[in-house]
Amino acid sequence: MAGFAAVSLTTLVVLLAAAVYQTELPRVLTIGLGLGRKTEPLGSFPYTCRRIEDERLQACEDMWLSERSRQLFLACSDPKGRTQWHANLARYNASGRSLRDAFVALDIDEPVGAGFRTRTLKTPGFTDMLHFNGITGHDDYNGDIRLWAVNGKPSVDPVSGEFLDSAKVGANVTVELFRLNAGEGGAGPADELEHVMTFHHPLISTANRVAAVINEDKPDFWFTNDHGQGRVGWRYHLSSILQTGDVSMCRRKACWKVAEGLRYPNGLAKGHDGLIYVPSSSLGVIDVFEHVPQQGFKKLHQIVTDYSLDNLSVDKNGDIYAAAFPRPLQLLRGADDPFNSRVPATALKISKKGDGAYVVEKVIEDGDAEVLPATTTVLHDAKTGRLFFSVDIWTGPGGGAVESSQVLAYPVAEILNKQSSGEESC
Repeated sequence: MAGFAAVSLTTLVVLLAAAVYQTELPRVLTIGLGLGRKTEPLGSFPYTCRRIEDERLQACEDMWLSERSRQLFLACSDPKGRTQWHANLARYNASGRSLRDAFVALDIDEPVGAGFRTRTLKTPGFTDMLHFNGITGHDDYNGDIRLWAVNGKPSVDPVSGEFLDSAKVGANVTVELFRLNAGEGGAGPADELEHVMTFHHPLISTANRVAAVINEDKPDFWFTNDHGQGRVGWRYHLSSILQTGDVSMCRRKACWKVAEGLRYPNGLAKGHDGLIYVPSSSLGVIDVFEHVPQQGFKKLHQIVTDYSLDNLSVDKNGDIYAAAFPRPLQLLRGADDPFNSRVPATALKISKKGDGAYVVEKVIEDGDAEVLPATTTVLHDAKTGRLFFSVDIWTGPGGGAVESSQVLAYPVAEILNKQSSGEESC
């Protein structure tokens, strides 16, 4: 979830103090606090913007596109509930938590009015509650669609069934695997998901997001622990300084670390090149790893973006899109007051060239927070050229269910054609 939004103001102060002794103060000021950064208004970019208004599209932290079925799956919640309960933000008021987290599917090739055909998916057979963080998915070879979700639930006493004080013991974090079974000719429009299994392990402690390994039909996955094994207390709050973040791997009931010593590793992604891309919210870099069986991760590159980063997504062409925060401190305020805050947003594109070098470019930025929310995921639909944006918290004036719609679509190729013919952008 949202990079620096999960780092308390106290942590930021301590981080600044530590940086003085680590000669990282200029970098922390720019990336962590956004000081001295000049942002660009939305009108500087040749894009026309439209918001997809739907009361079901609220507090959608993450999303994944099924290229084969053309369904966009989102992990949505309740913005008010997210201010009370959010394990990755150290918000532990279980009584105020969202009770309506659900997968929402959009058929992005089926426009309906100003939006798309939209469905909230049922999960029969799953008797627990969902409290989303990151999700990912895969179009399986047999036509099925599988979805992995990080689920940060309140901890419960196993005997009495009463809530424990999660501020003292931490949240009960699991990874849930769901499946949309293939019909004739492949998985069609989803109405419900089959719950396949729950992954519960001590190493799944502060899980942020999952990247599927994809080895035949096995459920193996990698995931980031953004605060490492420090669920609560000083180990949690000082995780970025102590570099306790990690990437771990799970294979059914077994989990183990494959990389550690990371500073707030966020929404990782597996590239088409088989490499694992892990963004750091604290350092503004993307570490590139190769998975070496029996050994763990081997670091190959570090891509410098100079932005606090959240989730990564990989499009059909293999390009990586990153949600970035030009002013993370404003994001902190947005997390406290999601209906009355304006938080700038930036989308970055990372391309890999033939010589193995990476190129980072700013795709769009809303420095004045006119239209874009504080984006947590940016997804590029290579087929149509559209960009979709989603966000965990609604950050805009007004409020209300319809106003807090979280997904935005940008028909980039169509926009560029309009611009070339003299039509105005937003």
